Amino acid sequence: MQKHESDIESANAFTADVERERPLQQQWASLASQPLTRHGSTTCILISRTTLITMLVLVNGRQMFRYSDASGHRASYASYCGHFYINWPLDGAATVFFAPHASHDRTTDVYPPRFPVRVDKCIQMVAGIVTSPNSSFKCAFAGRKQPGMWILEYQPKGFPGAHGSRHLWNLMGGKVYEVDFLLARRLKDDDALQDNVVTLQLPSKEVHQSWTLLVPKAEEDILSQALDCLPWSSISWSIHRGLRDMLVAYAKPTMNGYRASLAAKLKSAVWEHSTSLVKNGWHPDFVCSSMADIAANSVMAGEGNSGDSVRVVTAAALLLWDSETCGGLDETRFWRRRTYESGGDVEDHLDVDAIIALTKVFVLEWSIDFDYQMYHDLPPELLFR
Repeated sequence: MQKHESDIESANAFTADVERERPLQQQWASLASQPLTRHGSTTCILISRTTLITMLVLVNGRQMFRYSDASGHRASYASYCGHFYINWPLDGAATVFFAPHASHDRTTDVYPPRFPVRVDKCIQMVAGIVTSPNSSFKCAFAGRKQPGMWILEYQPKGFPGAHGSRHLWNLMGGKVYEVDFLLARRLKDDDALQDNVVTLQLPSKEVHQSWTLLVPKAEEDILSQALDCLPWSSISWSIHRGLRDMLVAYAKPTMNGYRASLAAKLKSAVWEHSTSLVKNGWHPDFVCSSMADIAANSVMAGEGNSGDSVRVVTAAALLLWDSETCGGLDETRFWRRRTYESGGDVEDHLDVDAIIALTKVFVLEWSIDFDYQMYHDLPPELLFR
């Protein structure tokens, strides 16, 4: 195992990869077993809807279709690992069928067969919550709004009064009373505005329309801290859209200023450290022929929905990171060292802290909105096969 892989584990308590040397039976030995349940001609296990949601966000799930009528409810979710099909007929049991992808196997896949994913961080991101590993910072984000003028207000321990994702946070075992909240409040005629307010244009609930969010200086500092405290991930998130909208819109001018420099840094890293990539499971031909260009072009694209591209970019960024000199991946200082930029010149030099911080924003840009309120469509328990 390469040095940077072990650094990731020690700094961030990733939950995979360390198991690779153990037999498969031992890896699963700590999990309690349960009897299979017969349903029609198949056997299933009984899972909760929170388990299903957790499984979906772990594998970067996104909704493909959803249909409800008098005959029942049906839905399909694509993911990085395969498809989930949900069927809940009227007066029948709700079932989930998982079909793994059949398009790749060990002879054709150029990517490492394993990569780390953290359950707690996946759940936080789909609930719209960012936490700090080094302080008590724990903040939730408001969802999308109707078109109009809104202002952002920071509310310490205000998450219990929020609508929407706090219910999911409760379902997942979270404590809403511990979480601060960034409230988006509709602007009133008599609101007194400061001179240094940042204006963000965000996607609204109405298709092809936007809403305007005014961000005072105190709330701008919270956005900067949230960007610095974004958790590291090797794959894109299934994410709370309000969190994604606000942080991407706020970071975009700075990200665009550094985009070309970041792309060049990652491209050079792949060329210079190709041996390390091959030792970590990347196919030699892919590393030598395509990986550098994919990393650079993905960063320059500005957005996308390919989990493969995110794995390439994050693997390239990790080549430049060392926990002994750079600290942890889950908290940087880059955004708190800067002020909001509407354009103009930026520094040519990118240190490792900046590369990690900007790569985490890249992952946000390529993440997928997830309807966390899907739990309204499901019973408390489902049959999984």
